[in-house]
Amino acid sequence: MKNYKFKYLIWMLASTMLIVGCEKPDEPNEPVTCFAIPKAAPDSNYFYNHLKEKVFLTLNTGYAFLSAREPQLPDDIAQRGITATKFLPDGSDKLPYKGKVATPRYIAEISINKNLTDEQYLELLADIKRKNPTVIIAPYFKMKSDEKIGLSLLFYVKLKDENDVGLLEQMAEETCCIILWQDAFMPLWFVLSVSEASEANALEYATFFHESGLFESASADLMMALRNL
Repeated sequence: MKNYKFKYLIWMLASTMLIVGCEKPDEPNEPVTCFAIPKAAPDSNYFYNHLKEKVFLTLNTGYAFLSAREPQLPDDIAQRGITATKFLPDGSDKLPYKGKVATPRYIAEISINKNLTDEQYLELLADIKRKNPTVIIAPYFKMKSDEKIGLSLLFYVKLKDENDVGLLEQMAEETCCIILWQDAFMPLWFVLSVSEASEANALEYATFFHESGLFESASADLMMALRNL
């Protein structure tokens, strides 16, 4: 048995209390059901891992990240009084992984012109997703030094060993994430993306992959404004 399969089996056994399950559809048009990972409650601390330290964040309820199939704001979202920056191609089709080219999408920052609590904000994002299942939406954050920190649909994973590629591919499949490409100069590093079927955002998946203990590290693609030092 390959080493990655043994590691994956151990992870599966250890995660039975955390994961709901994953089912592939019997019919081509049925939606895929992905593993549900533990998600942060509205009043809990958000964080990302940096140099083995937790850096804590709070929600910025005035903005969100949006990824769509077309370069325009869906009608349901626009009717809520939400505005968006110009949609730009995400470039996900530029570097195919093992010959598989990802479907290109369009991304924008959306502005929510309401004064919402954290709970109301998260419910709004969830409702947008429910009524627009082909979009990918993610929260924005802030901390003392940065008032606006965006979260894209990407996260980065570093393997412990080059033989763990199969383990990463298996976990990506089970969580409905997409491996976009492998770094040619640092082959232990991979770029992954959440998908329309994913049950969580990139920060939650990065934390989940990192804390599984199966990989050297994992981090989300956080977009911070450049500041003069």
